[in-house]
Amino acid sequence: MLKENVEGFMKRIIAAISAVLVVVGIFFGFRVADKPAAGKDKTTVTSQELKPFSKYKKTVTYTIGKSTPGIPKLPKGQTYENNAYTKYLKKTLNIQSKDKFEAETGDAYDRKVSMAVASGDLPDIMSVNIDTLRTLVASGEIQDLSKVYKSSTSKFVKEKYNSYNGRALKEATFNGKLMAIPSTQNATAPTMLWIRQDWLDKLGLKAPKTVAELQKVLTAFVEKDPGNNGKGKTIGLALSKSVGGMYGSLFVADNIFATYNSYPRQWIRQNGKVVYGSTTNQTKQALGLLASWYKKGLIDPQMAVRDSIESLIISGKAGAFFGPWWSGDYPLNSAKQKDPKADWKPYMISKNGDGKISAYTQDPDSEFYVVKKGYAHPELLPKLVSALNDRLVRKDKNYKPVVDFVQNGYDGGKPLDVMVNFNNATVQMYKDLQATVDGKKNPSSLSLDDSTSYKNIKDYLKDPKNANANAWSGYTSRMLGAKLMATTKVKSVNPVYFGQTKSMKLKWTNLGTLEDETFLKIVTGEESINKFSKFVHQWNQQGGAQITKEVSTAVGKK
Repeated sequence: MLKENVEGFMKRIIAAISAVLVVVGIFFGFRVADKPAAGKDKTTVTSQELKPFSKYKKTVTYTIGKSTPGIPKLPKGQTYENNAYTKYLKKTLNIQSKDKFEAETGDAYDRKVSMAVASGDLPDIMSVNIDTLRTLVASGEIQDLSKVYKSSTSKFVKEKYNSYNGRALKEATFNGKLMAIPSTQNATAPTMLWIRQDWLDKLGLKAPKTVAELQKVLTAFVEKDPGNNGKGKTIGLALSKSVGGMYGSLFVADNIFATYNSYPRQWIRQNGKVVYGSTTNQTKQALGLLASWYKKGLIDPQMAVRDSIESLIISGKAGAFFGPWWSGDYPLNSAKQKDPKADWKPYMISKNGDGKISAYTQDPDSEFYVVKKGYAHPELLPKLVSALNDRLVRKDKNYKPVVDFVQNGYDGGKPLDVMVNFNNATVQMYKDLQATVDGKKNPSSLSLDDSTSYKNIKDYLKDPKNANANAWSGYTSRMLGAKLMATTKVKSVNPVYFGQTKSMKLKWTNLGTLEDETFLKIVTGEESINKFSKFVHQWNQQGGAQITKEVSTAVGKK
């Protein structure tokens, strides 16, 4: 009897406490039952709202790390938080971005990201590089996106990722969990030579096809000063301090290295063994050529200390540089604005002049977008990616505010500039545009970006001599640069490894610095080409040999 009374008393006490908690919860506007368990993310989305193009009933706000263009290009009165793109996303998905921080794309943005990671004060969504992604995964600061990728990514976007045969999502996957949504990089896009065609014409020179012919052209540019810059002030080749740069970079000499079968910064197979491309004898030969050009005055004499190579191009002081197919858009659009008579065209330098080249294929991912642990709407990221890379480029491609934004050459409006393309997107773009120009394809079937390009191409073709910079760059990049990429016979060299080994985490930064400094010193003559063997020895001794073993082991497991 006593036991029953005690149990009844305890039940009444528990019931009374529960009632008080409910009353308190109602008063303060929360429900105890809704509190997420430790380490789990609170979910407030409905099954309907999980769908890729479904609009949220209530506006969902998300903070971002905003990567901005070097030169702001927004219409008057618009901001990074309030422009044609953000209004489109508000209209279609009912989402609104807020910039937790803004920084120029490149080192400035990377520093902001590093500060956010170090402080633990992350925006809800931001882009990071592969090293930062690994750090965030290890520290448990970002969310697993596996489920929301499946539920909230459109079929068309999934098809784009699938065109990479699983490679695009592999780097973002850890222990079977998708921890980021990557921007993709498509196919093999060999670096090409961009050269002042008007200077060639003025001097009566033919476009170079081989390394030897290019040397003669650069010599003529420097000695005869077709740009009228003054004696000794015209630069032949504008070259980056990072002589052998990363894939798709501007102002690096990858086209020259490729003629020697050299692939700096890439893990490749050579004679059956895994080697680091920057340490091969072929790389030594290419560096020797560049060093001889520098000694002859054919390469920018200030390359070791110059921060803005773009200024050389835009100001008309340089006659050539190496860059990808889209160089007509940047930096050459600005060069054309400054000097409408400047005429740049792309060419491919091959070993014997037959146009056949080799080029390494790239990492399919350029950057990774992550969601902060605890943010209630992780599905927002794949929904936003689907809106920008599917709905806007197909169903809503005629949405006037965005069309006007793009066609007027504005930039930086997308809150997150995540780009997802098919693996052969650039080649297909050229084919579609050429077919449209030839009247074989209906212009209305083009995507938003291609429609804008087609308009610029049409404007250029109406009057090439008097075309504005946007029309010129649209034509030059897509009908010359992309065509060269589509028609060049390329022997693809596939790097065997893009990941990060255990020793890389500790030693790769220092090894990269050693490589950059050594290559620059060799090219500028501060050190002899004979020092290359010393560099290889130091590289191996300071961790390179161990890393090579780890890469070989990792490759062997695949």
